[in-house]
Amino acid sequence: MDPLPSQLPPGAFTTQDAMRAGLTPSRLRGPAVQRIFSGAYLAGDSEVTLALLVEAALRVAPSDAVVTGVTALRCYGLAVGPLRPLHLVTTHVHPVRRPGLQVTRTAVLPAARHRVVHAERAFVGAAPALDLVELVSAGDHLVRTRQVTSELLVATASTARGRGALLARRAAGLVRARVDSPRETELRLCLVLAGLPEPECNPLVGDEFEAVGRVDMRYREFGVLLEYEGDQHRRDRWQWNRDIERHEGFAAEGRTLVRMTAARMNRPRAVVGRVLQALRAGGYKGPDPKFTAEWVALFSPSVRESRRRRAFEPLSRTLDDPR
Repeated sequence: MDPLPSQLPPGAFTTQDAMRAGLTPSRLRGPAVQRIFSGAYLAGDSEVTLALLVEAALRVAPSDAVVTGVTALRCYGLAVGPLRPLHLVTTHVHPVRRPGLQVTRTAVLPAARHRVVHAERAFVGAAPALDLVELVSAGDHLVRTRQVTSELLVATASTARGRGALLARRAAGLVRARVDSPRETELRLCLVLAGLPEPECNPLVGDEFEAVGRVDMRYREFGVLLEYEGDQHRRDRWQWNRDIERHEGFAAEGRTLVRMTAARMNRPRAVVGRVLQALRAGGYKGPDPKFTAEWVALFSPSVRESRRRRAFEPLSRTLDDPR
């Protein structure tokens, strides 16, 4: 296979770049080139990364376009929502219609850095493409990694208008600090949206003399602790033994530990029921949970699996292959 001309720019290149470098249309259709979008290409042996997808999108978009929404969240390190289409925003007066791209027109461009909107704008812009659990998970991650504050998310969402604005405002109000994973977000929302009290996130448990350790969530008043056990807890021998020590310490102090797994989360009503049982034993006298239509939709196994598949969709499946 003949090498591509050295005159081509590194990374993504356009049809115009190819023509200037002497590439014929037949070579653009050949194995030496892979088409990412209509009019945007990579060398055939290039590994497709998010950075290259975004670069290709910006090469064929209006010159002022910036990355927004779910695509911007992915640039901030989140695995959330669908990879396609890539989301851009521009002030260009003419519509841009290319398969795999969604380019929205705005009167004023949002603030951006390196052509990616700021994190709080990415959060609000992603609302039309995400459900409540996904959006709160995104906000929890942005706050934990100190890319934004919860106060700024709330303030930015309060000014949002149009499609997704209500969801953005609601999600911003549910974002919490010190949440370590999307699984913890999902568990917290599973309980809170059913009407149970809201637990503390990742508190340090112990007494004035010694800390026993951190737990994922705690109901201090009722002596109930919640732990989400991922596979690493089972596979990592050190972590496994450490967990045993921590759990024995919690029990010695008279606390009730409720342990959750991915398999248990496939029966979300039972999860809520188990936590309610522990809370009642600790003196909770609040109302029974309510499983609304929204709750059922958000936590059904099929919807949870759909969220997981979208978040981890392989980049190779996003290619626009005309052959």
